[in-house]
Amino acid sequence: MKVALVVSSYLPDRGALERDVARLAHGLARRGVEVEVLTQARARDLPDVSDGEGVIVRRFAGSIGTRAAVAPGLWQYLRRAVRSFDIADAHSRHLSLGVAVARAGARRLFFTPYGPVQMRWPYTGATSALMQHAVHIVCKSRAQAAVLSRVSASTAGRVRVIPHGVDVELIQSAKPLSRSESTVLSVGRLERYQRVDRAIAAMAGLDPGSRLVVVGQGSLRRSLQAYAADLLVSARVDFVGAVPDPELYRWLRTAHVLLVLGDEQTSGIQLLEALAAGLPVVASDIPAHREAASYAGGAGVKFVPPAGSPLDVADALVEAAAFTVPASARLRLPTWDAVVDETLALYEEAMLGPPVTGGRRWRAHPLTARSQQGQAA
Repeated sequence: MKVALVVSSYLPDRGALERDVARLAHGLARRGVEVEVLTQARARDLPDVSDGEGVIVRRFAGSIGTRAAVAPGLWQYLRRAVRSFDIADAHSRHLSLGVAVARAGARRLFFTPYGPVQMRWPYTGATSALMQHAVHIVCKSRAQAAVLSRVSASTAGRVRVIPHGVDVELIQSAKPLSRSESTVLSVGRLERYQRVDRAIAAMAGLDPGSRLVVVGQGSLRRSLQAYAADLLVSARVDFVGAVPDPELYRWLRTAHVLLVLGDEQTSGIQLLEALAAGLPVVASDIPAHREAASYAGGAGVKFVPPAGSPLDVADALVEAAAFTVPASARLRLPTWDAVVDETLALYEEAMLGPPVTGGRRWRAHPLTARSQQGQAA
């Protein structure tokens, strides 16, 4: 089997998407699958093509313009080569990458969305068309699957749920950092839906000796720093940026509480990794977080209303800091071996059917079609 994992970004960029695809790629390669990762490179010092541990990585110069744009070189390569792959699995935070793979003529298209999928105009037509074309849409939670299944009844049967894997042993073996302060940890992209602003606002209601450590990068970093200054808590808020996995795991083993307040999450990966570290969690009460907590039987998690006040969050942090996460909770978390095996089984199921190219013509929303034509020019 030959598989293309088409991704909006890849290592050394840091985030759940990049880590997931790297683990999936190498897990598939160890199982005898021929794997290529096709991605849009951001660092000029990376080679165009590399081959390591059985995985070929092809990087294409990113587009000038919006973050959702598809690199011209990637688009041209897809048009030339995508039909040579048995499976093309697009992993992206934006619909445009999945649309490009579909329009290029993928034989069997999988779409694995990260982050909230746009369900309002002008994105609704593109979302629906992409789901109609894909053999399977792979979601990271049942909550995300429920949203996508409402697009149309005909796509509901092709939506599957394969959660994030958790490196329980690596997280548990990480050495805590030397910090004496009471540390609240926030992990995730610095985008509006993660609601890091609520975490910053809660600091005003905590003991002055406590600190908030924000792990992640994104478009809102400067505005969040300014917000912390406006609230006079900037001296107690540390923005450490995106960090390698070993450093992230050390923060998980160091902090006293994880704070995850997103109001539009598609998975609970931050919550799962915190539980693997034995770290109590304060989380917004949304379906994706409830689902993640259920893996560990709800132990060690305190929920707060998505619209709760900063004082509500501060009170929850004080309460959660006294929680103990039982070691037995870690045994029920999804492992990466299980995730790779389940994904491979889904690919093998798709291989039993005929290729879809030619049998299901791509029809996208006019705005999306024009955008793709412009990117290919």
